[in-house]
Amino acid sequence: MNPISDTFFRQMVSRAIRRDYLENVTGFALLFLQPLMLLAIYTFVFTTIFKARVAGDSSVAFVPYLAVAFWPWTAFSESVLRASGSVRSNAALIGKVAIPAEAIPLSTVTAAFLMNMAGYLAVLLVMQLLGTSLNWPGLLAALPLLLMMFLFSCALALFLSALQVFLRDVGKILPPLMTFWFFATPILYSSSVLPERAAALMKFNPMAWYVERLRDFILFGNFELSARDLAVPVLTLLLLWAAHRFFKRVSSHFEDFL
Repeated sequence: MNPISDTFFRQMVSRAIRRDYLENVTGFALLFLQPLMLLAIYTFVFTTIFKARVAGDSSVAFVPYLAVAFWPWTAFSESVLRASGSVRSNAALIGKVAIPAEAIPLSTVTAAFLMNMAGYLAVLLVMQLLGTSLNWPGLLAALPLLLMMFLFSCALALFLSALQVFLRDVGKILPPLMTFWFFATPILYSSSVLPERAAALMKFNPMAWYVERLRDFILFGNFELSARDLAVPVLTLLLLWAAHRFFKRVSSHFEDFL
């Protein structure tokens, strides 16, 4: 980025944080209350009604097992959903001199991730105080993982925000798709309980790799690596590169459709 675009990006991030969280009491409360409410609901349903347990490891309770994966998913989902409509909602900024259009969705993702990661750290601290044994060296190992998840969110945000300029129905289709993706990701359950064919299909879900590796690092202290631990980050970077090229290619036509 040049100095002008860098300043613009930081201003956009700051504005998004103030508008969506700090200056909006409801938005700031929901940042913590909504995930906590959903966590409580899922915990009640799966532990009280369905008697869910962590497969293969009785030393980890269901609540931390769920929470460690749930907050990163919330950051991912919220950032992609917010950013997907960001170009259309900031139509007045498109075409301005020295202002790169891609800074709009990227700043939205950055703001959402920063705020949700603050909530994630708070939840981990509370779990530790309540007696959950967390692997804090594993949290350090999880930082690059969370960075890659952020880049994965950026890739989807660039692609979807550009696509929504031309296809408004993307904004209507995306929320139910994200809900389906949530249940197709091993957040409420372990992939080890799935039938063999479903478990094989799960390997093509990049978010499954992200949440399972977070659990490995933070809850189980498992730092063993495999070929998949290289494949998913490489694919994430390739997707980011492709999404950025797509965004730059179509951004010259934004003004004609906004």
